[in-house]
Amino acid sequence: MNESDVARAEAFKVLCDRWENAWNDLDGDAVAELCAEDLLYDEPALGDTRRGREAVRRHVRDMARTFPDGSSSFTRIGLYLEVERSAMIVAWQFRGTPVGADRLVEFHGDDRLEVGEDGLIRAYRGLYDNRLVRKLFREAYDG
Repeated sequence: MNESDVARAEAFKVLCDRWENAWNDLDGDAVAELCAEDLLYDEPALGDTRRGREAVRRHVRDMARTFPDGSSSFTRIGLYLEVERSAMIVAWQFRGTPVGADRLVEFHGDDRLEVGEDGLIRAYRGLYDNRLVRKLFREAYDG
């Protein structure tokens, strides 16, 4: 790796730390601040693709209503950088108990983040077993 690649890798690590902290705080403003205005946000649980900072801000706020303070966490279990393509994959574990549920929901997944030259996230794709997650949520409420 040349010096430029090393610098980009360090910047990605910092961005990843900020992303993880913002999600753990369920701070929609902090998550949105890391994203480009024209962000393409694709997550299976949403059932559609969303665009822009405001869409991701609303999504995080919805999560915060479902998982009140201290009832959930995202734990990074891996970080894989694609320096030449300006992208990273963040492997994570989620644990949380939704409002009104009796059981903990726990699953893992990967976020693929494409980063622009300005250091902002331009595209997001959440990868996890959506059928399993829906099943776990049903069980949490039926438990």
